[in-house]
Amino acid sequence: MAAYHHIMAHFPIALLLLASLLLLLRALSNNPALAKLEKSTPILLIFGLLGGIAAILTGLMLWPHEAVLASPMAKNKILFATWTMIAWIGVAAVRLRAGEGIWETNLRWPLVILALLAAGMLSTTGALGGYLMGSPSDFSTLLKLLGWNVYQTFHAPGWALGVAVIAALLILLTGFMKKAR
Repeated sequence: MAAYHHIMAHFPIALLLLASLLLLLRALSNNPALAKLEKSTPILLIFGLLGGIAAILTGLMLWPHEAVLASPMAKNKILFATWTMIAWIGVAAVRLRAGEGIWETNLRWPLVILALLAAGMLSTTGALGGYLMGSPSDFSTLLKLLGWNVYQTFHAPGWALGVAVIAALLILLTGFMKKAR
């Protein structure tokens, strides 16, 4: 089962990171070639999200729940995987709802910021998976430099979670309102 989880985890990582790169490049440039390439992002986002959800499910089936709940690192992995999928759902919802017209407005910047945040969260989730498998990545070094001991349960204060939820809702609302016009 572990092999299935690895396959299910790495394909969505590639798809979602490519989508974030294309979104960033498209926001910075109106180059016709980039505009054509960026048209693939809705497909990348949809398949990346479906694969990410499958990766979460195979990961939950892989290890006994008692072991996962006893491990601070495994709890961090589940927490970040969930937050990551929520962030990518936000990116996909805004991009799909706003369509290609988003590139003609200033709404492209909140979308790109959310995509970059989601990409960072995805990288963190992957780094935690590497730790769990005994193979820390170079990204893990960055986490250490930022002061996060991944062997302890991550804690976010309630106010920080509230700000994150409000920011995500505002970004989504802005995208939906813009599409309605």
